Amino acid sequence: MSSNEERIARWRARREAEAAAREAHGDLPPSLALIASGAEALATSAPDDTGALLSALVTGLRGLTSQTNADRRAIYDALGRGLERGGQLAGIDAELAELRRRQLRVMVRLVESDLREGIDVRAAGYRPAGIEEALHPLTTSYQRLLQRREAEETQAARRQAVLADEAYSVALEPEDEDDLALLRARLDRIDVTHGARRTQSERAGPRAIMALLRYQMRVLMSESRVALAWTFVGPAVLLTLISSLYLVVGTHHILDMDVQTFAMLGATTWIMFRQIIFRTSTALYAHRALLNLRPFTATTIGLVQGLIYFLSYLVVFALLITGGWLTGFFTTPAHLLGPIGWVTAMAAAGASVGVIFGSIAVVWPYFLRFAPIIERGLQLFSSVFFVSEQLPDQYRPYLLWCPFAHALQKLRTTYFDGYVSLDADGEYFFVWLGVLMVVAAVLQRAVRARSQPM
Repeated sequence: MSSNEERIARWRARREAEAAAREAHGDLPPSLALIASGAEALATSAPDDTGALLSALVTGLRGLTSQTNADRRAIYDALGRGLERGGQLAGIDAELAELRRRQLRVMVRLVESDLREGIDVRAAGYRPAGIEEALHPLTTSYQRLLQRREAEETQAARRQAVLADEAYSVALEPEDEDDLALLRARLDRIDVTHGARRTQSERAGPRAIMALLRYQMRVLMSESRVALAWTFVGPAVLLTLISSLYLVVGTHHILDMDVQTFAMLGATTWIMFRQIIFRTSTALYAHRALLNLRPFTATTIGLVQGLIYFLSYLVVFALLITGGWLTGFFTTPAHLLGPIGWVTAMAAAGASVGVIFGSIAVVWPYFLRFAPIIERGLQLFSSVFFVSEQLPDQYRPYLLWCPFAHALQKLRTTYFDGYVSLDADGEYFFVWLGVLMVVAAVLQRAVRARSQPM
């Protein structure tokens, strides 16, 4: 009795499947409609679960009465049609639908290859050789695509949360939620026992700045030792080029300044200035991962980069002047504090310009491609190669509009006893320095919401 009921149940199930197949694929022959209908459920299986699809393909081939290519092609097309319709009904994404189509094409290619070699593909337990190796790249590529899409969605959500000034929450697994609740409870007990946690450590104090300085120096040394060495070699190369230009034409002194020291002051100060600009501007958004640490802000990270190069070039100045004095190549400074003060002022100007450039780059990253052009243009008018007193009176205003020219000429005035710049105006430079600092502060605050962790 039970066997009759089982046969009746199987007959009813077969009739219902045939009716559903005719309704969904009525334009196909009944056998192909059943194959297409059966493949619909395979569209939503796991991406790496290909055994059912291969089984459906082999089962369809076993039902063939002939071995013609056209009959086999009809089965392949029916399977593809079923996968397409199943994916549309389930609402799967286009990437998973494309993965199913590619998996089917790979299986068809392997089966056809075995048929040409005379292998019985209808035998029980048949599985093409090398099918795992052929399908693995497809699944791996699909998984990478999903991971990339998830990362992009997470980044977009974090950006939206930052722009909306909202806390970004991450979905946790149930077991992680339990661990987090336990951690919160224990922290609350610690607060009750020892008092509330202090927030002073969340501010960018001296300890945080020193930690960031050590970190950035280690990153610089680990990334490129050549770049670190060029910090000391670069000024020597540039001052050699500037000095050789004067020495070739037979000029050994410029307004009671020896050419070598004149070139050294201009070249080293300007290289420091441009390095601070570029490092500060790129650090504002290139090191955004550090913003996950509360004591640090985008401006702090950028200014620490500028501080690193300022301190590095103070060492460069000391080595060049000491070595030049021992060899009789450079003149020693007439005053010590004056040159240090003007070099510090140029470093502050470079940091301000770097923050301005970096703030613009946060909104428009392509802007940093124009930064070297702007820096080269400023270099021509900043008394790096010559001072305003060397020019005819009618051309001096074109040089003196640039505030950095005033700073470099004042630097040489405090360095040499025999040179006093009549054109340089220290107040003009410091007014511009104040303007640059204010603009930098306003811009970095305006783009702070966009400076988010990566």
